Amino acid sequence: MSERTLTTVQIASLLVSTSCGTGFLLGTGELALHEGMAGGLYAIASALGLVALAACARVLSTARQSIWTRLDQIYGASVGRAVALLSLVWMTGVLAAQIRGGTAMLTLAGIGPTSSLLLVDVLLICLSTLRLSWLAAGFAICMLACNVVLVRTLFQTGGLGVWLSAPVQFLDGLQGTTLDHTGFTVFSVVLMVICGADYQQFVLAARTRAMARNGCLLAAGFVLLIGFLPASAVIAASPVWHLQHLADPVQVIPVMLMHTLSGYSTTAVRTLVIIVLLTTALGAGCSILRAMTDATASLGPRSAARPIWSRVLPIALGTLVARHGQSLVDMMVDLNMVYITAVGPLVGFTLLNRRISDRWANATLVIGSGMAMAIYFAKWTGLTTIPVTNPLIVSFLPLLLIAVLLWCRSTACQENEATGNP
Repeated sequence: MSERTLTTVQIASLLVSTSCGTGFLLGTGELALHEGMAGGLYAIASALGLVALAACARVLSTARQSIWTRLDQIYGASVGRAVALLSLVWMTGVLAAQIRGGTAMLTLAGIGPTSSLLLVDVLLICLSTLRLSWLAAGFAICMLACNVVLVRTLFQTGGLGVWLSAPVQFLDGLQGTTLDHTGFTVFSVVLMVICGADYQQFVLAARTRAMARNGCLLAAGFVLLIGFLPASAVIAASPVWHLQHLADPVQVIPVMLMHTLSGYSTTAVRTLVIIVLLTTALGAGCSILRAMTDATASLGPRSAARPIWSRVLPIALGTLVARHGQSLVDMMVDLNMVYITAVGPLVGFTLLNRRISDRWANATLVIGSGMAMAIYFAKWTGLTTIPVTNPLIVSFLPLLLIAVLLWCRSTACQENEATGNP
């Protein structure tokens, strides 16, 4: 978006839609089934990220260009291409969450797990070639309908008090979780919101800097409000409908929606819930797949097969991650951390107007992504030779070391520019 056309309310609604997708809804429900109100941590971290984005809104709105455009202008096309390539990493986690969610919906419909996975992959490839304007509108309507039904769930199960006391229960629930896991999730999600071009685009399109800031704050408040809704509904309905015995915890939200609407035809309700949630997963998945397809296509030469392999490759990577067995939230957070470790220092220095040499900028991307990928694969394969059980320290230590090193280099670079030395 290059024109300043968005008002405060429009910015807030677009940011909420970006934050509260299928991964948010199904992932929060999945975690709440085992962790209680602490399962709403991802939603709360997203709200904190929007507050942090409000603090950056003045810089973004004044510059009127995304951080990635500024990086390309400052450090050249090589850094821009590297950042575009690394964006495939975090988008793979988001795509995997949509594939996992869509597979869970088709499994509820009685289709086998393997067949469901293949069918979701085929549908994503086919639908990603179509215009997605109707899917975007359908996505928003479906998410609104799901939240309305969740409120009804609270009334049916007598859980309205659970929702009202959610902040207190959330703080109590955090005492049962490890500080390193909590800190890792919060910090990585906050950085994801600040660094995400999908979030920044709405701030850049604000009519005024004040509207950009207020839109972020309004979105943060709304995400905080509805962030506790899925977890509250799961906690209230779990003892009533015995949701703890589900074979797949990802299905807890759709099963709960079916119970809530069980006064109608059971078959019709099951079909409706599956269609609604499958549509949201496919809509979000197609949007992210189109972005991944464009980035993947730029990696190889033009050929007749490029439209095919540029879609198949991201789907294959997303499917591999989706089958790994992580929770939906962990799928998104872990791969996002790889991206942040590589590009986060450059983003921070750009916001602080600190300059380093082009050579150091490229080295930062290579070193940061290499270290982060090594840690990710160590966790993936279950290696115990490094302390992967402490994600806060292991994941952010490379980020801190790179930031300190770049700060020293940026100081030296500025001193050389002031004295006229190369």
